[in-house]
Amino acid sequence: MKTKPLKSCNTCGREFHTPDDFLKNTSRWRICERQNLWFNCICQSTNMIIKGKYDWYDPQSGLSDQAKSVFNVLPNLKELPHVPTYVMELQALTEKEGTTSKQLASVVKKAPLLASKLLIIANQMRQNTGSRIDSLEHAISYIGLTSFKDMILLAVVHTWEVPCKIFSRDRFWDSAFTTGDLSEILAKKFAPHLIQDAAYLAGTLANIGKITQAMMDPGLADRIASDLENVKILGTWTEGEGRHHGYSHTILGEIAASFWGFPIYAIEAIANHHSIPQSMFDEKFTMTEIVALANQLTHWVELNPHRIDETLMSALLERFKATQPEMEQLVADYLSQSKKSA
Repeated sequence: MKTKPLKSCNTCGREFHTPDDFLKNTSRWRICERQNLWFNCICQSTNMIIKGKYDWYDPQSGLSDQAKSVFNVLPNLKELPHVPTYVMELQALTEKEGTTSKQLASVVKKAPLLASKLLIIANQMRQNTGSRIDSLEHAISYIGLTSFKDMILLAVVHTWEVPCKIFSRDRFWDSAFTTGDLSEILAKKFAPHLIQDAAYLAGTLANIGKITQAMMDPGLADRIASDLENVKILGTWTEGEGRHHGYSHTILGEIAASFWGFPIYAIEAIANHHSIPQSMFDEKFTMTEIVALANQLTHWVELNPHRIDETLMSALLERFKATQPEMEQLVADYLSQSKKSA
């Protein structure tokens, strides 16, 4: 006699009977504010298990060895804010046949702050078109239902405050959106096989570990930010982390992004955007390489050349077979288009 499954996928009907079933061909495990456990099936649809005790679930399972070691020594990482339950429900709603932008907009409107952040992101993505998005329905239609699932997560993180005095959340997000823009431009130029919206998301999230640091230890984030404004010190954020014995924002970002259920390609870019390219000969550029170059170019856009990692930048230019004048022109074109859109 066939036993009743513990869970059936909402979309493909896959049945889960044992812990092993749940752990095979699933991804993006995360816990919402109601302590329900959410995950993606192999068909990529969003599923939920009601709050309970699950000895087989380990939030570290998808982390790199470095991230696992940091996760185990920083107990307050477990106190990072949870994604609101209704956001998970929105993600699941996008997967239902016949769901419209109007229906999604009506749900998002119930959270005005989130709605305003989503409009900001949509307009940021569209800034090079010269037109403005004024309604949520239009924003969701522009983003598209597939990208909306992840952009809504980005919008949630954008709403969270950080208790810092010097580290500026607003300046952080301004830089993050620039990196997202440049990632999208570079993907279009060098990696047409990548989804441009995905490149934008990965670039915008690249340095989310800094926000994580600011949430966990605002004093440390302030000390590093203060260094970057001191003409006698300047340097890079990574150097500041070393100077003040902080954990790398790439590791903290990997942990937080996994905790919040961001897609694998974004987590990989977050974790490795300061790494030297592993190969100089692969025909196709990876998302991480695109984001790494965009992150360095952001410092040019913001007129902070002292924050460029010269070793990494040199390796990236070699990888992309690009010259410095070529990248300077790309930055100039971006700035020119941004002024026209302002």
